[in-house]
Amino acid sequence: MDGEPNGQVTLPRAVDLHQRIRAITTGVILLSRVGTLAMVGLSIVAIARADGYANPPLATAAYVAVGAWSVAFLPIVARRDPIPHPVLTVDVAITSAAAAILPWALTDDAFATVAVPDFEPVAVSTAVSVALATASWRATAAGGLALAVAFTVAQLASPDYAEVASTANIIGWQLVTAACCCLFIRRLRAVADAVDAATEQVITARERVAARRSQAEERIRHFHEQLRRHRALHDGPLRLLTAIAGQGPAGHPDPRVRRQAAISANVLRGATPDTPDGTLTELSLALIEAGNDSAMEGLRVEYHFANLPDTLPSEVLHAFRHATGEALANVARHAGSSRVRLTALSDRQATPTVTVAVVDQGDGFDPDTTTLGYGIRHSITARMHEVGGTASVDSHPGQGTRVDLRWPA
Repeated sequence: MDGEPNGQVTLPRAVDLHQRIRAITTGVILLSRVGTLAMVGLSIVAIARADGYANPPLATAAYVAVGAWSVAFLPIVARRDPIPHPVLTVDVAITSAAAAILPWALTDDAFATVAVPDFEPVAVSTAVSVALATASWRATAAGGLALAVAFTVAQLASPDYAEVASTANIIGWQLVTAACCCLFIRRLRAVADAVDAATEQVITARERVAARRSQAEERIRHFHEQLRRHRALHDGPLRLLTAIAGQGPAGHPDPRVRRQAAISANVLRGATPDTPDGTLTELSLALIEAGNDSAMEGLRVEYHFANLPDTLPSEVLHAFRHATGEALANVARHAGSSRVRLTALSDRQATPTVTVAVVDQGDGFDPDTTTLGYGIRHSITARMHEVGGTASVDSHPGQGTRVDLRWPA
């Protein structure tokens, strides 16, 4: 992956696996057809030596039909991608007709002395072509059925040669071979689809990383300008929204307006950096969002963020957000205080440890005599443990409560 000056990413050109699979399929079809035609040529020589043609004109017509069609079929397969379905239909029809007609032109001795006296190899090649080119069970079954009917008709050419077991063997060989090819090509295409999906995910992930890097550089470049604007917001709109959300004379009479003003003030307070190291990251935004519900209950959250990593695993981000929300809700319900301090920071190690602290100066409690509630045990402690973090609660009567969340442990 090569970086560009503008933050864009140059990705290698993707490999079209489906095109390569079609190329392999075409090669197999061509090779199998040429090979089976060679087998037919050998059988013609063997039958002629055994004087096995009872009706030479009829045999010649069958051979010429298959040969002429093959002259047209092979270039079409080599040049057309994918192979048109009508071409496959004609291939099945001509092969089936020739396979049904040829036995009527041979003597019984020809079937007894020649290893492959009919178009059985070509029929297998035809069934395989349909399976590989279409990857369709329905098309494969239809082609196999047409060829099965042709060989059934062919057995009627000689009562002595008409053997049910022999016919079933020929038909079964064709059907099983075609079914194996159909299963193979379907699985191969499924693998190609999975690779395409994975490649798309990798490309998307790389683009997302490049975008985040670009955004980080942009934040650093414009930090001082943002800080100036945030200070202006803190001195103006934040004070006004806080007054509107309060219960005093400046408070709005409509509770819905007060709730929305409280949420807006909470968001603005959290988004305003209070130190040069203040950062707006995925975690800081999630923590601000966690304070919105408590802000509607009159809790004023003071945020302090410093040196936070740009990104965190989604499950860790989720755990911090909801564990913090539970801690803030406990302050609003039990602390008897309207103010709480929320601090989030990380150390400067290669693998940073992130710590979130929720501190209030409320009533507090005695941990030795008080049973921790469900919210602390499950929504805070267990949730952090699930992602490899820790949570601790420290409280003293009349001195407030402190909840520390840490990841990794």
